[in-house]
Order: sequence, then C-alpha cells, then structure tokens
Amino acid sequence: MVNDTTQSKLLYNLFTLLGAHRPAFKQARPFMRAVGMVLGEIFSFGRHTVTQGLLSLGVTDGDWSAWYRLFSRARFDEEKLSACLLQETPEHVGAEEPYCAAIDGTSIHRSSLKMPGTSWLRDARFSAFRP
Repeated sequence: MVNDTTQSKLLYNLFTLLGAHRPAFKQARPFMRAVGMVLGEIFSFGRHTVTQGLLSLGVTDGDWSAWYRLFSRARFDEEKLSACLLQETPEHVGAEEPYCAAIDGTSIHRSSLKMPGTSWLRDARFSAFRP
C-alpha cells in the first residue's frame, strides 16, 4: 500500500521534471496543454492516443483544435525537450546500472502530409510485390 508521503513525493517529482521542460515551449499555454497530455497519458488505460488522453482529462466536449495544434505545429523545441530529459534523468540511475531509453517505432496509418516527426514507410499490410 502506498502512503500519502510516497504519493506526495511522486507528484512532486513528476511536476518538477515537467517544470524543467518549460524552457522548450514558446508560450505557457502549449506547455500547460503538454502537461495535461502527460497526465492524460498516465490516466489513460486504453489506447494511448490524443483522443484517449483528452477523454482521460474529461475535456472532450470543447474544441480539440488547440490540443492537435500542439503536435502539428512548432509549439515546442524537440531538441530542447530531449536535452532536458537527458539532463534530468541520469541522476536517478546508479553508476553501475545501465541507462535505458525506449523509442516508439510504431507504424500507424495517417492522413497528414505535413505532421512533423513522421515519415512514409512501406505498409506492412500489403504484399512485398505490391508496395
């Protein structure tokens, strides 16, 4: 069972880590949306999509365009986010322990030709002779 002190430390560390990423965002609103999306991901027990994150946050009744603009336009600097994560996390790993990182390489169908950070890949559902 988790006591209140452990929960407080966990939330404090989460928000400290998120706050360290603030300089990567141009404005406060996109940063707060990103924090909301992180919380939506944590509380999402289904598929981890933008829609599922918004459902977890309970904000599906309003306009979703600002949430999607967070990912489709240059609202933050990805390199600064990565650098900050690499700067903040190694202190929690012992000197003799490996530092592990994971990358999501999932191929999903998309309809946007302009979404940053994506590329065209061969569709795995089609045969090799018909790319």
